[in-house]
Amino acid sequence: MTTISFSVEDDIKKSFDKWSKRDKKSKSDVFRDMVRTYEFNETMDSIQQAAAPMLKKLGIETEDQLYEYLESDETYEDRIRHQRIHSGNKKG
Repeated sequence: MTTISFSVEDDIKKSFDKWSKRDKKSKSDVFRDMVRTYEFNETMDSIQQAAAPMLKKLGIETEDQLYEYLESDETYEDRIRHQRIHSGNKKG
C-alpha cells in the first residue's frame, strides 16, 4: 500500500471529513470509494458509447423503448425485419 498526499480547498476537506464521520469510515476508505465510483462511471460511459450505435440501429431512443425491447420475446432478427417493414411504409 502507498500513501498519497495532495492539497484541497477547505470546503472539500470539510465535506470529506463529514462523509467519513457520517459513514463511520476512515478517510482512506472514503477515498477508495470515490475512486471506485469514478472507475464505475468510466466503465458505464464506455458501455454507453459502445452500445449507442447498436441502439441507434435498433431504433431505440428512450429507456422505455429499451426496457420494452429487453422484455420482448422477439429475436434480434425479428426486430430488424420489423424495422425494415416499418421504414419501407414511410414513403412520402
